Amino acid sequence: MRNSSHIRFGIKIWSGDTDLLEPAADLIRRGIFHYLELTPIPGTDIRPFLGRGIPYIIHAPTEQFGMNIADPRQWKQNRALIATALDWAGPLDAEFAILHPGYGHPYDAHEFLGTLSDPRILIENMPGTGLSGEAMVGASVEEVKYLMGGDFGFCLDLNHAIKAAVSQKVDYRALIREFISLKPSVFHIADGTLTNEKDEHLPIGEGEYDIAFLKCCIEGQGDALVTLETPRPYGSLQDDLGNRERFLLA
Repeated sequence: MRNSSHIRFGIKIWSGDTDLLEPAADLIRRGIFHYLELTPIPGTDIRPFLGRGIPYIIHAPTEQFGMNIADPRQWKQNRALIATALDWAGPLDAEFAILHPGYGHPYDAHEFLGTLSDPRILIENMPGTGLSGEAMVGASVEEVKYLMGGDFGFCLDLNHAIKAAVSQKVDYRALIREFISLKPSVFHIADGTLTNEKDEHLPIGEGEYDIAFLKCCIEGQGDALVTLETPRPYGSLQDDLGNRERFLLA
């Protein structure tokens, strides 16, 4: 399979997906993919992931697991979930730990982030509207920059940025160029439609995004880390391989 000299691809799994671990590690050792982006789910075991000889990025549990840093009522739970993510990041020698800003008020998310001091944390941008219609934090460049402060890095979710542009009724290409000014350390990518403002994760080529434009933006950032967030309808990493190839052919 062809690769782009400036793109390093990541496979994304949850810590319960141990059936995908060895196939993923094999693809990484062969240089087809380059790292594993892993979400530690509470109650799962880190041991199957140790000693694999592969690079990791950690993604903290998301809203579906009770994470919402923009809700002060949940700060105790948030701290516990983030502590677990960072506890996994150490033994796995993960370079980054990605964090969703949640939904609610940006000020509350900013206040919570003020209690953290880990330079591995990347703030991920969000769509404007959540799956249940909630107002998400981090849908604009200004909000993400505010949350980053001078302490944290940035994960640019291209799908989220496009959905934010749909909500804001602006050109998504222009918004993505603005987000790139924040110097993302990691990219997330999937396809989607341009009429639905809520998050979608379609296979590459089955949506309406200008994948060639997205690829060009990523290639302009040097040795970019790009995690595929595309679905696995067949339940195997053949889906990831197909999406990787279609992206490279765009």
